[in-house]
Amino acid sequence: MNIDDAAAQLSDLVERVHTKGESAVLVKAGKPMARIVPVLAPGELADDLAAFLRRWRNDFPEPDEGLAEAILDSRRTIRPPRNPWE
Repeated sequence: MNIDDAAAQLSDLVERVHTKGESAVLVKAGKPMARIVPVLAPGELADDLAAFLRRWRNDFPEPDEGLAEAILDSRRTIRPPRNPWE
C-alpha cells in the first residue's frame, strides 16, 4: 500500500491488519519501506506455534527406516577432526 494512502486510511488499515492477522507492506515510489504486522496476545503466540507444529507434522511425517539407516551409515564414515596440537 502506498504510504500516502496508508496515512489517509491508517485507522482502517490497522483494523484490517489486526482483524485478518495479516501484514501490510508500505511502499514509497514503488519501493517497500515498512511493514505493519498484528500484535499477538501471549496466548495467541502459543496457539499459533501449536498450529504450525501440527501442520509441519502432517506435511513432514516421521522419516522412514531408510533415512535413519542412511544417517547412521554417514555417521560411521565421518572421522572426528584431527587435533592440530597433537
